[in-house]
Amino acid sequence: MTRFTLRDMMERGESDEDLDQVRLMTLRASKRLEFPYVFLVGIEEGLLPHQSNIDENNIEEERHLAYVGITRAQKELTFTFCRKRRQYGELVRPEPSRFLLELLQDDVIWETERKVVSAEERMKIG
Repeated sequence: MTRFTLRDMMERGESDEDLDQVRLMTLRASKRLEFPYVFLVGIEEGLLPHQSNIDENNIEEERHLAYVGITRAQKELTFTFCRKRRQYGELVRPEPSRFLLELLQDDVIWETERKVVSAEERMKIG
């Protein structure tokens, strides 16, 4: 059985039991924290930077938040973005965030090919 618990950061105590877990948090909440592995999810134009800040030509704070997220990783950092999504019932194809393109590309590995996994392989994995 898998159990998920959403706890406020203030009610969570640090113990050895807490070390082997996934933590979900906002970029703002991650300031001054570090983790061995960090996943930044939804790094797309319109999400990071947010569309309202793109429209107002005010993305410096969002660039700073992206930097905060990037610098939280001690060993490995993974970015994710959708190839397509439904938004308000319409299929859209989001673009990767401009912040990904601003990174030193020698340090970025782009995974563009999606491996086809058979039903048997999926059963073994999970």
